[in-house]
Amino acid sequence: MFRKLSLAVLLPLCMLTLYLVLVIGEYLFESEQVLVELAQRQSALIKQQLFRMQNVVQSAQSSQDVERIEQEVALTGLDTNTMVYILVDAESRIRFANHTVWRDSNAIQVIDGFDAARHQVVTQAFLPQILVNFQRLTIQAYYPVIPQYGGAIDLIYLESDLAPLAIEASSKLQQRFIRIWGIGGLLLIGFTLMLYFLVIRPLHILSQAAKNVGTSAFSVLIPWGSSEVLSLKSSLQQAHQRLERTVQQLNDSELRWLFAVESSRNGIWDWNISTGEVFLSDRWKEMIGYAPDELAEVFLTWETRLHPDDKHSVLDALQEYVSGKSKEFESVHRLLHRDGHYVWVLDRGMLVDWDPQGRPTRMIGIHIDVSESAKNHAAITALVDQSVAGRKMLPDVFMARLSQFLIEGNSAGQWGALFLVEIDSLGLVTTLSSHELERLMTQVVARLSSYFTENVIVTLLESGHFVLLAKDLAIDAAIAARRSLAIASELRQVIARPFHYGCHYFELNSNIGICLLDSIEMLDPALVMYRAELAVLNAKKTDQAGCAFYHSEMDLHQSRDEQLLRELQEALKKESLTLMFQPVMNMNSELISAEVLTRWYRADGEYIAPAEFIALAEQGGTITQLDLWATKRVCQFIQQSEQQGRSLPTLTLNISTFSFGQADFVDAFVTLVKEYEVTNEQLGIELNETALLMQPQFVEQRIRKLVDAGVSIVLDHFGSGSSALNCLVNQPLAAVKLDISCVESLISMPQRVNALIVSARQFNLRVIAKGVESPEQYQAFAELGCDSYQGYLFSRALNQTDFIQLVNSSLQRRSV
Repeated sequence: MFRKLSLAVLLPLCMLTLYLVLVIGEYLFESEQVLVELAQRQSALIKQQLFRMQNVVQSAQSSQDVERIEQEVALTGLDTNTMVYILVDAESRIRFANHTVWRDSNAIQVIDGFDAARHQVVTQAFLPQILVNFQRLTIQAYYPVIPQYGGAIDLIYLESDLAPLAIEASSKLQQRFIRIWGIGGLLLIGFTLMLYFLVIRPLHILSQAAKNVGTSAFSVLIPWGSSEVLSLKSSLQQAHQRLERTVQQLNDSELRWLFAVESSRNGIWDWNISTGEVFLSDRWKEMIGYAPDELAEVFLTWETRLHPDDKHSVLDALQEYVSGKSKEFESVHRLLHRDGHYVWVLDRGMLVDWDPQGRPTRMIGIHIDVSESAKNHAAITALVDQSVAGRKMLPDVFMARLSQFLIEGNSAGQWGALFLVEIDSLGLVTTLSSHELERLMTQVVARLSSYFTENVIVTLLESGHFVLLAKDLAIDAAIAARRSLAIASELRQVIARPFHYGCHYFELNSNIGICLLDSIEMLDPALVMYRAELAVLNAKKTDQAGCAFYHSEMDLHQSRDEQLLRELQEALKKESLTLMFQPVMNMNSELISAEVLTRWYRADGEYIAPAEFIALAEQGGTITQLDLWATKRVCQFIQQSEQQGRSLPTLTLNISTFSFGQADFVDAFVTLVKEYEVTNEQLGIELNETALLMQPQFVEQRIRKLVDAGVSIVLDHFGSGSSALNCLVNQPLAAVKLDISCVESLISMPQRVNALIVSARQFNLRVIAKGVESPEQYQAFAELGCDSYQGYLFSRALNQTDFIQLVNSSLQRRSV
């Protein structure tokens, strides 16, 4: 009802209502206050009167002057407001009263308001009580008197009527409020009229003119218009102009969208989930050989044309997306062509509408033909015809195209680029079967092929390795390099978009090596591939962000790396590597554990930094052998110490993410633990969060085996990534080690370090601070809640002999 009222009515009505509420509230409040003040004044007068009467009674009783008491009672009874005025003895018998008929009577029987119990309380405590009854508008007073003899007066009782005084005060208050209401009403009427002419009327004129916004009628003059009203009029005019521009842009965008759809030659479908009706574009039908009016636009039209081998997985993926179990629907499958053969398509869809209960009702998507395009036909065909374990050479088709471009590019003067893409497949081989992995790679190829233009050729080399040839990037080398980097960045983003296959959900990471192809140097295709492989190796370094260009210095580094890798493999065979032990201390400087470190000195005495030879081992596939060698040596050391009666603290090994991801590594690790009879809490492993954030099923299986074998798990480099909290929640960790960057953050960002420690503490995990080199750093970490420390302030990394001495001295201190 109120929505239909005009401001000219609604605003004065609200103001009048508010005014009446305020006035009535004030009246009620003041009425109560007046009554309270009246009772307080009257009580004060009664108290004075009774005090005087107390003295008179005590004096008269001592002198046996009864007539004086009679006179005082009679004088007091002249007050018309005094209803009851009696003097009683200890037995509540009335000795004197303002009405003679009450004399010698029991006060309890003749006086309704008299309370014998209160009489006793007042006389015993000798404290007067004056009570106000606002419901009856009366005042009752009990005033004690010291009796002079037996049967003498010991209480004065008075009951006064407040009603006449209250009526008089209320009448005066009403007269005053009537005057206030009248004056306030006149002021309200004046204010309302001013509000109407200054605000409501201009707004009414503006609302009528707004119906014609955009025309000359909207320029009507608004009398008495305030600056806000005039500004609102101007804003309406500007909003209308923006709306006109937006409508025009929307129309233009619709035309561009239609043109883009037609130009891309992609099929469009629109599925009404509740009715089963599906809009199929002409291009969609054309992909499978039908005319625009030849197919029924229902769901079965698509479902019945799915290849039998693809149907189950495609429908499952669609159902999981519609039910909310997966984040997107994307599938590569085959559809039956009118001529009887099958067409490979990349199908993407998205929910766009839901009913009030939250159930999806509409879904739209596109079909992209990924089998007829010349740029990816060879890749798809090769992938379908051969398994993952098939040949590992470059497809002949791609090699021929690369050779052709290297010749034609030189004559045309255009720069190109070769991109070698390596997908991090840790966990995939164990999680998926070879057939499932093949289909997943099919989705990757199809996505890349459909994303890039005809200027980019996409080919599968082997499982997890792709090669792309970008032609005619630019004549200028700098521009070609920038465009190549942009393409590489797009590649990583496209691959990083989630893939859904069956009940699995994958987020893939990739590294990309780029080899620029100029218009002068004539290169052999195999050499181009070799340079791209060097660039991929460099892209894996942490400072490259997953992308790296080939440059000539890589050849020198590769030569040294290959030599070092051969020497490392030889050192492992001869067991010439060295183990060092980095102690971990608690707040009492007691040894509680030690991190086992591997050190390598070449035959000529040159020291190779761990970061360098471990990276080489990971690139050359030797890291698993290195980690198992270190594990075996540590298990032997633990067993030897047990036989010698020496109790070692927990020894923790750094395990590479690459090793952890290998299918048989954990089994081999557990076998060594059992072989050397290593018991609980004697051995632990340190893992980065990247190892613990792989596929959950893959990680949980390996962690369970380690925990069952009594191996403790420590999360290393805590705080270096962005998802470490998931590791704390989902994994049975024994402790966390703060990343070395936390030492610098103690000064620049102490709240970050505090947040990391608090998050770990909430899961009852031991927090170890690394890199502690000064008392100030130790004190800062201790105040933030760390309970264990590792660094040069306590001890450097020790060889086995020195570490045994440290263990023995620690045991001696504990025994003392």
